[in-house]
Amino acid sequence: MRVISGEYKGRIIEINANKSFRPTLSRIREDLFNLIEHSSKLNIDLKESIFCDLFCGSGSIGIEALSRGAKKVIFNDIESLNIESVKKFLQKSKASNFELYNLNSYNKERNIIEESDILYLDPPYDHDLNFLKENIFNRVSPNCLIILESNQKLDYSEILLEKVYKNKILYFIKKII
Repeated sequence: MRVISGEYKGRIIEINANKSFRPTLSRIREDLFNLIEHSSKLNIDLKESIFCDLFCGSGSIGIEALSRGAKKVIFNDIESLNIESVKKFLQKSKASNFELYNLNSYNKERNIIEESDILYLDPPYDHDLNFLKENIFNRVSPNCLIILESNQKLDYSEILLEKVYKNKILYFIKKII
């Protein structure tokens, strides 16, 4: 898997085929960042944003955000091997505006969710999305853009934009106060 655009364009993100995550396809990553950078519905500036990749797996989404100039990227995954892999890529790339965490995503002791301007969620597909809404959506700042990658159909009033692919959907959500 390669970084699509920006400072790290073309660099390889190492993927271990035995891992339990499913990296987001390049075509979907490209669409995702085009929407973030160009959609008037989303109204967000990536270069002025703290981007949090909460279930980062390979780190491909957060690395792409960093490559495209995000102010800071927070990577988190419950699997320490995933975090080590992301750390190696970032060290090789000499990146500096990032933080790495090896936490349960629902840990309320750290404020990685609360400080984010863009929160990217790609939990395991069997995840209870109502649990996400109750335990994560309610903790974000009012202006935070939540991007959820899922294979489940949602009917949240807070959805600004939805992009459907074969076996997954990207939801762009803003918290309604």
